[in-house]
Amino acid sequence: MNALLSPWSGPFGGLPPFELATPAALEAAMTEAIAMKRAEVHAIAASAEAPSFANTVEAMERSGGAMRRVNALFRVMGAANSLGEMPAVTQRVTPMLSGLDNEILFDRRLFARVTAVHNNRESLPPVARRLTEVIHHRFVRAGIGLAPADQQRLGEVNARIDMLAAQYNQNLIADGGSQFAWIQDKAELEGLPAPLVTAAKAVATAKGRPEAWAIQNARAAVWPVLTHARDRSLRERVWRMWSDRGDHPGPTDNKPVAAEILRLRGEKARLLGHASFAHMAIDERMARRPETVMELLTRTWRTVHAVALKQIAQYTAISREEGLQDALQPWDRQFYAERLRRRDFGFDGEALRQHLSLDNVLAAMFDSASRTYGLRFSALPDAPRLHPTVRVYEVRRDDGTAQGVLYFDLFNRPGKMHGSYQTEYRMAELDESGRRVLPISAVHSSFEAVPGPTGEILLPFEYANVFFHEFGHALHMLLSRAPYPSLGSVGVPWDFVEVPALLNERWLMERGTLARFALHAQTGAPVPDELVEQLQRSLMYDRVFSLNLDYLAPAIMDLRMHLLADGAPGRQFDVAALEAQVLRELDMPPAWDTIMRVTNNFHSFPGGYAAGLYGYLWADVMAADAAEAFLDSPGGFNDRETGRRWDDALLGAAWTVEPDEAWQRFRGRAVDPAALMRRFGLQQA
Repeated sequence: MNALLSPWSGPFGGLPPFELATPAALEAAMTEAIAMKRAEVHAIAASAEAPSFANTVEAMERSGGAMRRVNALFRVMGAANSLGEMPAVTQRVTPMLSGLDNEILFDRRLFARVTAVHNNRESLPPVARRLTEVIHHRFVRAGIGLAPADQQRLGEVNARIDMLAAQYNQNLIADGGSQFAWIQDKAELEGLPAPLVTAAKAVATAKGRPEAWAIQNARAAVWPVLTHARDRSLRERVWRMWSDRGDHPGPTDNKPVAAEILRLRGEKARLLGHASFAHMAIDERMARRPETVMELLTRTWRTVHAVALKQIAQYTAISREEGLQDALQPWDRQFYAERLRRRDFGFDGEALRQHLSLDNVLAAMFDSASRTYGLRFSALPDAPRLHPTVRVYEVRRDDGTAQGVLYFDLFNRPGKMHGSYQTEYRMAELDESGRRVLPISAVHSSFEAVPGPTGEILLPFEYANVFFHEFGHALHMLLSRAPYPSLGSVGVPWDFVEVPALLNERWLMERGTLARFALHAQTGAPVPDELVEQLQRSLMYDRVFSLNLDYLAPAIMDLRMHLLADGAPGRQFDVAALEAQVLRELDMPPAWDTIMRVTNNFHSFPGGYAAGLYGYLWADVMAADAAEAFLDSPGGFNDRETGRRWDDALLGAAWTVEPDEAWQRFRGRAVDPAALMRRFGLQQA
């Protein structure tokens, strides 16, 4: 038997055997694991026993254990080590997984058994009833009621969408790994912090051009150039390289890929009886209706657009003082925003970076989770890992009870998807004997590590914030008390899933945390109170991600294009033209670019945010309201009792209850829609 099919060995219920996960071994193991799950589900469907929760719904939920283990490794290798044969293996295996899902969800014998249990669900205990409802709804939503010919076509559509999504992602990995902005004259790098100049030299040397400097097409390398480089032509070159990922003729052009995904999503929505893909997707979420989402987005756009125009006027005034007579362009905004932060707030991001070593940021995360949730984190130096730079920690409760395992795979390398995200190598659940299966959570990023004089890795505040954000997702997974994977944290509606992560960002700014952990990398001195005050004033001015045009524009674009994905005969998509049209209608200022273009929007296409990018704004409103509950508590963000209530009602409950009900348990009322605007002193337009 393929070794990848065996239960994982080692402590904590076993850890992933990365050393065995070659592309060939993964393809063989996935092929066999799919066959094993198919046989297990077929036996459930063909059972002569009367349908019961145990022999049907619960049996389905427990099926495919080997496939879950292999698929976890398959997903990790496809996103974090996509080298050699791995891209081709991804393209071959992805439709096999889609095919299995279709077989299961179109099996009328299986659905008949699930329906029999569902019809008697009121007699079941609450969690069993909840799982039965979720599984039954999964069949209905997948199209079990369609005619056989429509089911066959839907299966083809699902498989093709999955293949295209994988291709879209692989195209971005290829562009990010192969594109560089080359610099021959060091003077072009004036303004860039010295460690980043050194890093650019190292990249060029590694690429065989030691006489030059190179900026790789990765966010962690691009953003400092846009923020600090005085050479405007260099900023423009780097910005265009970044913005044009996936948007150029050739094999990695994502325009036709995105267009076909949208067309097929529209066909899928039509087959399933929905007015558009947006209607289909949002029907499953807290917002329920696209009209509700569009009203929220456009109302927020009006408010933020007016503020952004004032900011651009301020940036323009600074640029005029410094001799630039041209109108500001997208490659100018971050540079002059940094100049304004220094001038008006005295804030120096580079000075703050000296206090944000990776070791101390991780320690601050762990300390905040300890104070608020009673967790303890200890390094596991001997745990298997995909790359030597990966860090692994065991997570325990204060009483010593094991809670899970946490991986941090934070640094960029060839074959790794760009961006930051949290994923699960193993979900929490209860096994057949009632023992908790320990979850394994992982935070992935593509940060360009630039070691300092003594080897320390220093983080810009943006990345410290991102890592706190992803750690919030990890806590949501690690604290799950759901007895079944389908009721776990990842199952919650997609406009709620960001709430724990956005809330967790607030712990980074907690005064006590900064005093204890924002220590200067060389001297060990705590961060000065004045620098903290300057940072806070700067953050109030810049606002959060969801209250900026660079997010709101792609969020509106995401909804608009999925409303057009309606399956109408002959419907075609020119995604670049549609994007330009939406930006014109929004009166997007020329100086303000979008953080995600339609050709490099991982969230809307290969990610899970199709017609759901609005979820960051929706969740930010909830997170602002939840933060007020902590701030009103005696211990603030470290208040153990409020942390316990947040854990009990939402984090640990995962998807065993609907988020609306969980929120009522925590706050005793509905969400206050004004909370986010109140946080930043904005008046809703």
